[in-house]
Amino acid sequence: HTCTLFDFETMKLSHALPTALALSHRRLSIANALASNPEGSPQILSDASTGSICSSAQGRTSKCEVELDVPASCVAPPASTSACPVVFFFHGAGGTNDWFGRTSGVHAEGVIGVYPQGEDGWNTGPKESNDCDWDDFACTDDADEGAFVASIIAELRNLGASGNVYLIGNSNGAALSMRLASNAGDDLPIKGIVTKVTQLLATPPRSGPGVLNYNQPGTGGPRVSVLNIMGTSDTVIPYEGGSSSVFGGDPSFSLMTALESMATWSAHNGCAGTHAESTVSYSTNADANGEAIFYDYGGGCPEGVVLEHYAVIGAGHSFGPGASLDGVAIDNDMAYAFIHRLEGGDTGGTPAPAPSITPAPTSGGGGGCSDDPAWHGKVSETHNCDWISDNPAQRCAFADADGVLASTACQVACDQCVVTTLAPTPGTTPSPTVGPPPPPRPCEDDPDWYGRYNADHDCAYIAESPSARCGWADSDGTLASDACRVACDTCNAVATPDPTPGPTMPPASTPAPTDGTP
Repeated sequence: HTCTLFDFETMKLSHALPTALALSHRRLSIANALASNPEGSPQILSDASTGSICSSAQGRTSKCEVELDVPASCVAPPASTSACPVVFFFHGAGGTNDWFGRTSGVHAEGVIGVYPQGEDGWNTGPKESNDCDWDDFACTDDADEGAFVASIIAELRNLGASGNVYLIGNSNGAALSMRLASNAGDDLPIKGIVTKVTQLLATPPRSGPGVLNYNQPGTGGPRVSVLNIMGTSDTVIPYEGGSSSVFGGDPSFSLMTALESMATWSAHNGCAGTHAESTVSYSTNADANGEAIFYDYGGGCPEGVVLEHYAVIGAGHSFGPGASLDGVAIDNDMAYAFIHRLEGGDTGGTPAPAPSITPAPTSGGGGGCSDDPAWHGKVSETHNCDWISDNPAQRCAFADADGVLASTACQVACDQCVVTTLAPTPGTTPSPTVGPPPPPRPCEDDPDWYGRYNADHDCAYIAESPSARCGWADSDGTLASDACRVACDTCNAVATPDPTPGPTMPPASTPAPTDGTP
């Protein structure tokens, strides 16, 4: 890993130091005039006055570093300026910037990459390593993230990088992206952000040092496009907002719900406040049959504003290896598609996922068996029993805000109706003589049944979380609700005679959702 100039100031002289220092100065001098670098070998960003962005930034230690990754396509000699988009990549809490140079894909996409290193993460909330209280805005000891990023952008402008600025962050890095975008303006000219598994803070209005420390977008600021992707079963940053373990029990900090956060951005951008919803596919290396709900606010937004949210059903604080939405990889590909749309072209990007809207079927059934017309899932009012019937194998395990399962409320959609045999009426034509009726089906769990992906996922495993797992199926398509009647409490239900093959189960890389959240 390349040392910064600050690192060298703390090193003891040795026989190897002249060579190492010469190499360091060679890399630093590249960044003093915008120049390209080979893919996989980012430069260290420096400024002419101090030699290092980090040495003049508040609250930075020897951990601080800013890598600059400039593709040759962005700076064609003899030019030393570039209009390529400038894309910041922010790591999560406890993460590093080391891997972005290998994985960001900026050379293939024709954008300039910026990879800052945080101080044990980013100062977006309560931190044990902080010296000052979160509401000491005049603090000069703790990291001032707004001023730090503003100084990086200023130096990039001095070097001749004039392109639009975008931010990509995951978890704590997404929290920083939300914070910076909330303070967008002359110092932080941010056009768009891509945030994964984090929404806006509800409280407090400000936190941390400096003046670029507001936690919600204010009135009069520039418009900022937002692509936000969250898991509905995230236990670290809850989709439904409120408190989080990352706040260390500080009651001053709370999260908006994911949809409140999007509504806040909608209002800030002058959008109409309406959105369209559709279902898209969600797949990982472990499971190709998941779903996500796509919320598109763009129809009521001013021209040039993109505002989109994905609620990934059953996903936690990680989407899992190989995660994609409608076949587009969540890592990098979706972000670049978003950026290229905002740049006004499709060059180098992957098209955005196309919402797959399915018509709502009508519910059938007779007698006392019916679907509850008032029931809907906890994430969206559109997730009613008709929507459940589109994919009962997966959705019948969903629950509403009160915890009522779709399998209970949507009896027709989930094929949970109890068949009642009526006795013949006296005096009518007798039915043909038939043999005795079959014995009642015993209420028991099938000892031979297990889920299609893992032999350990038997009925005992289903019983540990029936609300989430009774919609799973084996390799023949037999539902757990049919095979594990004790575990799923379906002894009074009629077995599904011809189940639909190919239901889903949560990815093996993330814990199965425990509440069936739709």
